[in-house]
Amino acid sequence: MKKKNKKALIITAVAAVTATAIGIGIAKFNKFYKTVDYNDAAVADIMNPQTRLVAHRGYRSAAPENTLPAFEEAGKAGFWGNECDIYRTADGVWVIHHDFVTFRMMNASKNIEKSTYEELLKLNTNNGHNVDKYENLKICTLEEYLEVCQRYNMNAFIELKSKKNTEHYDEIIALVEKYGVTPTYISFQLENLRKIRELDKEALLLYIVDDISEEAIEGAKSIANCGIDFGVNEKVNFENGGELIKKCVEAGLPLGAWAADDRRMMKTLVDLGVTYITTDCLTQY
Repeated sequence: MKKKNKKALIITAVAAVTATAIGIGIAKFNKFYKTVDYNDAAVADIMNPQTRLVAHRGYRSAAPENTLPAFEEAGKAGFWGNECDIYRTADGVWVIHHDFVTFRMMNASKNIEKSTYEELLKLNTNNGHNVDKYENLKICTLEEYLEVCQRYNMNAFIELKSKKNTEHYDEIIALVEKYGVTPTYISFQLENLRKIRELDKEALLLYIVDDISEEAIEGAKSIANCGIDFGVNEKVNFENGGELIKKCVEAGLPLGAWAADDRRMMKTLVDLGVTYITTDCLTQY
C-alpha cells in the first residue's frame, strides 16, 4: 500500500512539473509570437552626432519585421542603419528572416535552408505590425534589402544567423559591393565573423552577446575592427555603473546595443559610450 502511495505521489509530482514546464513554454511562445504595441516618435527627435540608430529587422513597429516594407519605412523615417537577418536557401539565394523556420511570420512552416527560393515564394507573411496593409507579402532577398539601403543611403547591418554556408560568404560580399552600401556584419558566432574578416578587411564587425563577459571581450579583441553588440535587457551589463560596458570602451571596442525602445535607456547607452543603438521603435517618453 505504501509503495502504491509513493508511486502515485511521484506520478503526481512529475505531472505537475510537466504541466508547469508546458505552461511556461506556451507563455514564452505567445510572448515571442505576439506583436508589441509601440508608441513612435520621429528619428530626428532622438538622433544626434553620437547616436547612430539602427532599425531592428527594419522599422518593425511600422511594418512586419524583416520585410521589404519594414526596410523602406526605416529609410523614410531617417534611420542611420537598417538591420536584417540572413539565411541561404537550398538553391543558393540569400533571404531575410529572423528564425530558421518561417512559422512565426508566415502562413506555413518551412525550414529556410532546406527550402528553395521558389518554395518560399509560395508563402505569405501573416504576422507583424500593419500586416493587413500588405497583400501577398513575400520573403525579402538580401539583394532587395541592399537596394533599399542604397536608395535611402542607410548603412546595412547584416546578421549572419546560421553556422552553415560560411563557404558562400563571398556571395554576400559581392552583393554588398554591387550596391555600394556600407556594411556592418554582426553575429552570435565568432567563427562567422572571422570568415567575413578573411573576405573583407575593413568592414565593422560586431559580436552579438546577451551579456558582456571577459570571454566575449577577448573574443572580440581577437578579430580586427570587431566590437560587441550587447542586450539592453541584461541587468548584469549595467551593474556597478556599467563596469563591463566601460571595460569595452577602455579596450577600444566599438559598441552596439539591442534592442533599446526606451529613450531613457538610449540616453544611458550614449552616456556610457555606446554608438550603435538598435531599436524596434522610437518611444516618445
